[in-house]
Amino acid sequence: MKMITRIAAVATLATFMFAGMNITWGNNYSDASGSLGSTPGFGVWFDVNDATSVGWENGLKIGLAGPAGMTFRLGYDATTSLGVGRSWWSSTGNGWATSLNTTVDFDLVDGDGTGAQEPGDFTIGVNLGFGF
Repeated sequence: MKMITRIAAVATLATFMFAGMNITWGNNYSDASGSLGSTPGFGVWFDVNDATSVGWENGLKIGLAGPAGMTFRLGYDATTSLGVGRSWWSSTGNGWATSLNTTVDFDLVDGDGTGAQEPGDFTIGVNLGFGF
């Protein structure tokens, strides 16, 4: 049984080790409490397959490939969010790839219970991505 557990652990780690990885860095502009604010953002994404990715970008996110190069995003941080992202420019080649992305995430629930984060509040992100 120990051998099967070790094989399963190594196989699981190998899938992440050889998965596509993308690191993002940028600014998030949000409409919280009726005023527009800006915060820096950082994230890391792992490709599960060619249509699904899992990552951390100011909270846990799951991305699903959509039409016309769009990505549907489901997020969970202080609140649950639903959004869409688009890579407007990307370089390809051997080694590191670079991309410029824009995302829009809408809050689905009141995240803090005080009404400061209401459903419908949104965050627009502009990110520079580095991946392989």
